[in-house]
Amino acid sequence: MHSLHFSGTSHADYLDVNGRRRASMFFRRGKGMEFIKAGSSFRRVHADRSVETARVLSVASNSFGIPHVRYEVVFERAQRTAVDGPRILALSTFTDTYRERVSA
Repeated sequence: MHSLHFSGTSHADYLDVNGRRRASMFFRRGKGMEFIKAGSSFRRVHADRSVETARVLSVASNSFGIPHVRYEVVFERAQRTAVDGPRILALSTFTDTYRERVSA
């Protein structure tokens, strides 16, 4: 198992360094470990009370071994809902952006 250390408090462990798609990955947020996999959902609430929910489509590492999250996002505002994606972010940026896990 290989460990990745990111800036801030995020940390990830994964099993494949050959750029292959992974079904899931563990990452450390603060002192706790979290599990991220296809189907996991995370959200953030903006100052205007709009809610942005990201649903993970896949987790993969690129040819440099940097893990990325492919996801779609749903924006919910007072009377509107919009879906966008798929999008891709590095795992460290994704975990810093979407801090709240949404239970299934």
